[in-house]
Amino acid sequence: MPNELNEKQLMLARNESQLYLANISSKSALKLNTPLAFFEKNFNTSFEELGCVGYNPDSEELTAIVKIKRAYGYSGNLCSAGSHIYVRFYVNYGGGWVDEGYVGANVHDIPDLKDCDQQLEKPMEFALRLKIDPKQKVCSQPVLPKVKAVLLWNSIPPANDPNLTQPGYVWGNVKEDQIQIKPIKINIPFVNIGSLIEKAILNPAISLKDLTANNPAAAKSLSDAQKEYAADKVNFSQLVSDYKNANLSVEPHRSGAKLLVEAMTSNDPVIKSNIVSLFKANQLDFTKSLQDLIKSTGNTTYEEIGCVGLDYHKEAFVATFRAKKHYGYGGGLCTAGSKEYVTFWIKDSSTNCQWVRVGTQVVVLHDIPGHAGLSYSAILPYDLTKFKTKCDAPRVIKVRAVLSWNVPPTGLDTPYWGNFKEAYVQIPPMPKGWNGKSPKMILLGGISVDHIDDTTGLTLPAAKFEINQNPVINGSRFMGKISIHGVSSPFAGMKYRIKVINLETGAMNYVNDPLHLVGYDSSGNVIHTTINPEPATNYYTYQPYQLNIMSQLALFSPGTNARLNIVIEHEDGSSDSHRIQMDNTYPVPMMKINDEGECVHFKKGDVILGKFSATDNFIHKFTLSVSGGRFTDMDFEGVNQVIAPGEVNSFTRTVNVVNGEFKVTTATDKNCGNIVLVIEQKNVVDSAYMASPTYTNQAFCLKD
Repeated sequence: MPNELNEKQLMLARNESQLYLANISSKSALKLNTPLAFFEKNFNTSFEELGCVGYNPDSEELTAIVKIKRAYGYSGNLCSAGSHIYVRFYVNYGGGWVDEGYVGANVHDIPDLKDCDQQLEKPMEFALRLKIDPKQKVCSQPVLPKVKAVLLWNSIPPANDPNLTQPGYVWGNVKEDQIQIKPIKINIPFVNIGSLIEKAILNPAISLKDLTANNPAAAKSLSDAQKEYAADKVNFSQLVSDYKNANLSVEPHRSGAKLLVEAMTSNDPVIKSNIVSLFKANQLDFTKSLQDLIKSTGNTTYEEIGCVGLDYHKEAFVATFRAKKHYGYGGGLCTAGSKEYVTFWIKDSSTNCQWVRVGTQVVVLHDIPGHAGLSYSAILPYDLTKFKTKCDAPRVIKVRAVLSWNVPPTGLDTPYWGNFKEAYVQIPPMPKGWNGKSPKMILLGGISVDHIDDTTGLTLPAAKFEINQNPVINGSRFMGKISIHGVSSPFAGMKYRIKVINLETGAMNYVNDPLHLVGYDSSGNVIHTTINPEPATNYYTYQPYQLNIMSQLALFSPGTNARLNIVIEHEDGSSDSHRIQMDNTYPVPMMKINDEGECVHFKKGDVILGKFSATDNFIHKFTLSVSGGRFTDMDFEGVNQVIAPGEVNSFTRTVNVVNGEFKVTTATDKNCGNIVLVIEQKNVVDSAYMASPTYTNQAFCLKD
């Protein structure tokens, strides 16, 4: 069979797949050693495979964990550009699949090595995360959409193709699951804090805490609102009654697990006696329940962890688990529910082959009917600095995720309800060129400095947005806000400042904008911290990792079209710098046709005369397209252009045109048409995405 290839043939197919993908429309003319039938049979998982799909309701992130199975086939070692895996997510709320976008990860050829137990460190598991804007409802109406993830190697999955009808799905696979969206809490007394919310909206840089600092009445209103926002816990007796009245067979050692553990661990005889009495009052056998709980170690009847991996780019451990039942989670969505604890451990030679605890994350679950299992993800950001090595010595470590319901796990095993899962994860390498002492810039404008030319300040061909590995157009400039990320946590407590030198004028200034950082507290909750530079010196203070998990050092708006030299300075005189080319000017497409201001000026078959200009400081391309007719003549600056047969309806060029003219011969069988001029820039905007096209259009009507 053409899809059953040996190892040598698989590698050959791997190398030929990019040629196939680039020439699908003329594939029959390709001279490949691999049978076309192999590429046409969707989804080969010999090299990578999507394992679990999940969702974190608090961070509103979809997750996918991908297994990288081999030591080769990923286009180069860790010191090279390697290749990429991409996952596109679709979400279905009941009205059909909606494309939520895609995210990628950089993968490389990593040699096969053995772990502390002489086991092969494969597969390696990569976690990919995509933040979405979910559709929410109140807690009385559960929102349980389906999610579909499509994995491809070195090719972005086609957009808006949930049914996989387009060609090109060669390496990868598809997974579907169901998730739960966090509900809206609407029981806040808005009347009492309405003025506070208004002030917060009008002054987004000021926190609610600051707004209430000198206003005791407002502080009390805010405190009352916080209490209202917190969902009520359902007490044990009420929970037992609710389950009984609904004819739900939730075991006493499930619903009362937390009390039973407290009875076992408490040294207070009064507490133990009260718990025994509570079970008796609910006509439950305390002794049997306790025995059943002790025997339930590793019980996966209600929840089970399926995958664990590492977000290679945003440096976070991710574990995906499934809630299997409708009930047994401590109450409905309008209650406090219960907690699923996930504790992460790591082990390799650097830990003396001993498991080391790295942290615990919590996901809140509830009793929710109407599903066949819900997939959740626990996400723990972690500072990997001490594990990083140079790219010529890649490091893989073993990770264990321990899932425990309603009782924090204290050891390597699940105490009662839950299980554990182990995997190998690849640690990202040290920043190139960092000596371990001086400041080091890693990202500039959302792009790795390794992929920005330090002379021209333009992006290089391999440039991608670090946060999601989305591609960047070669030779791009930068527009809007510039974000700087660099080595941060090793310098916690030290000071740095950011100098900006305009290479055209020689002007110099220091960045002094407030810096809003994202971190997390000891309970795993996301926290936001604002730091300001010292007014006299413009020095910022490096923050510990827990307060700055993105290692962000600055965010500012240069507002210029000049080339800049960005410098990180330390108090000891050491520095690191990189150049960046700015372009804050938007293109202005202009077009006019001879319609004399009347939409119905033309008859079917008439010729429309038009003039246009398409200019930009750094144009990528412009496209002039027409419906309801075809281009029959085109001039740039008075020079006639050749219109190829395939360009009569859409004409694209990569040059600036100040004085352009065109003729459109209108259709004889259409009642209307439209001429559209689109200009695309090569600009990275706000350190996050490529500039959207700018366009103008002229519609026309055709009379008989």
